[in-house]
Amino acid sequence: MRPRRRASAAVLAVFAVAALILSPVGPATAPVRAAASVNLDQWATLDAAWQNGNLNGNNTRYPEGGIVPFRLAVEGLAKGSHSIRIQYDFTAGGHKAYDFLAKYNGWISPPMCAPSGGAISSMCPKLPASSSYPFPSDSFKTDGLTVAGAEAYSAVVRRLTIWGGTITSISKATHSGPTGGNSSAEFTVHFTSTGSAVLLAWGGHLAQSRYWQLSIGGPRDGAGEVSGSPWHMRTLQLDGSGNRNQDRSIQPSAIVGELPPFALAPPTPRPRPRPTPRPPIVPSVVGTPQPGGGPVPTGPPTSTSLAEPAAPDVRWDLAVLLGAIAAMGFAAALVRTRPSRPR
Repeated sequence: MRPRRRASAAVLAVFAVAALILSPVGPATAPVRAAASVNLDQWATLDAAWQNGNLNGNNTRYPEGGIVPFRLAVEGLAKGSHSIRIQYDFTAGGHKAYDFLAKYNGWISPPMCAPSGGAISSMCPKLPASSSYPFPSDSFKTDGLTVAGAEAYSAVVRRLTIWGGTITSISKATHSGPTGGNSSAEFTVHFTSTGSAVLLAWGGHLAQSRYWQLSIGGPRDGAGEVSGSPWHMRTLQLDGSGNRNQDRSIQPSAIVGELPPFALAPPTPRPRPRPTPRPPIVPSVVGTPQPGGGPVPTGPPTSTSLAEPAAPDVRWDLAVLLGAIAAMGFAAALVRTRPSRPR
């Protein structure tokens, strides 16, 4: 073999070995999508707008027992199953803060596609139909009272709402940290997206002192008693990824007053009126029209007294009398005209 041909064969062999080394082993991998994004807003009542930052006394007023609405816009998802954690501060500085989660519009109803804030879904302005899933009741007990008792005391609806997918499950609440200081609770949410975007909405219930601890004769311990540092709502680890976390806080200055118990209970539906029973149908008897245009009797007489005798017919009696007089006159005339017998 000539030297030039040998060199060409060697070059081809090197390229073949390199191609085998660099080729992927196993099945082909799916194309990589753009990284998903997560954005969390909370509703500012005085501004009447979604706030992508923190709430304070300048932009918000909420009472103890009120519901702070949150919306979470998730974009860039692959169609299919996903998970995310929702975490909230249960106590702040030893006082109850957000004691449970509820429906986003349990107290006020903010527009989900309002252009304020940062969590504006790509599905806006016309969101698809929504669905919701109940938050499991929280049996956690502290200071002699349970969170389930606070849920019943408020009576607000407790559901997580989703647009662009369906919620498949929500774990039971888990608590961590000392309730005498700063502690938190969280749920893990599993959902299925029907496209690349999902919008989630829920509310944080501000703990009520009338339940914590006044209901058992203790001191006030609701959200209005928190001083100094704010407390937080967070979303963590979309599909296990730690770099897509969100955190929003509320200052104690935003809490004013308190709602009464059961103030947020859904209205009781009014009972449907029962149909009035119809009276039994009785065959009617047509009577003689009454003098003066009175009503016509339509049934048998109801009186049990004996009927009065009918009035005598005067016309008949007069005719008989006149006939008798005429007969008497005719008889008298016959007597006068009768011939007398000779004596």
